[in-house]
Amino acid sequence: MGLLCPNTGENYACLDFMRFCEEVGRLVAEQLGSNYETGIRNVKKNNQKEFCGLTIKEGDSEIVPAIYMESFYDSYEKGMSMPEIAESVVRIYEEHKNPWPEGVDLSYNAVRKKIVFRVVNAEKNREMLKDIPHLMLSDLAVYFCCIVSGDNGRVSSFAVNHDIAAMWDVSRKDLVRLAARNTPELLTPQVDPIEKVLVGLILNGMEQEELSDEEREAKTQAAMKLQQGNLPMYVLSNSLGQYGAGTLLNIPFMDSFLNRMEEDFYILPSSVHELILVPVSAAVSEDRLSQMVHEVNEKEVPEEDFLSDSVYRYGELREQICALLCTEEI
Repeated sequence: MGLLCPNTGENYACLDFMRFCEEVGRLVAEQLGSNYETGIRNVKKNNQKEFCGLTIKEGDSEIVPAIYMESFYDSYEKGMSMPEIAESVVRIYEEHKNPWPEGVDLSYNAVRKKIVFRVVNAEKNREMLKDIPHLMLSDLAVYFCCIVSGDNGRVSSFAVNHDIAAMWDVSRKDLVRLAARNTPELLTPQVDPIEKVLVGLILNGMEQEELSDEEREAKTQAAMKLQQGNLPMYVLSNSLGQYGAGTLLNIPFMDSFLNRMEEDFYILPSSVHELILVPVSAAVSEDRLSQMVHEVNEKEVPEEDFLSDSVYRYGELREQICALLCTEEI
């Protein structure tokens, strides 16, 4: 017989997802002590994607982080023990229990240099967009986030909603002006040949996986072939690799890439985090590009990272971006 749950006598190996979450919560609270309280709540992320969050509240603290349980359940199904999972949750909580620096000042004067653009799919986020100032760009929505901290590759931020904008006494035009200035400074734009990005993914994967000598050699050879290639595709993102699609609003940077290519280019929405740029002369038909984007989104892109199935041509999109960022009627 496998290990039994002390409260119910259930076999740990047979728990469904919700019972798993409840039991992990019990074990976590047990490890942390009597001053802590755990709970379960659904958390909506980008594209209204829901995750199950294990909340951990310390005493009277107003900061109640939620740790998503889906990946832990995957580990459980693969054989990771419940005590090990609870220990991992506690470790993550201890490392990240206060995502905002102690005593952080959220007044307008303190955060106005931290407001940046964020680009998401408009239709899939229509409920969220009712509550926040935003701009429409084709089938995309551009809204405003305030970055509170960005240490160790993690970004703690919050969306600027109508109530916050009213409290700060700022208009949508003010937010556009601030984000246009801050985004390139806080989230440095970068564009790399796609083979460089793919090689990095292969090499990072090799470090994290247990591979046989034959598998390691095959992946090394694949990386070498990519390095020798010259694929006419580029990956656009930012220095943090998070919500890098906002980089397309950086007209000077995008224009510099246009000048470098010496021709117009297509923008393929890989995800909210990155875009693929393809020079027009190197592309197949626009219909084929659209089909390719749709297939990749359907098979490879997590729902919460989906941006769009559309394909954009920079020369046309540039006019719309300029109209949004430059008009006095925003």
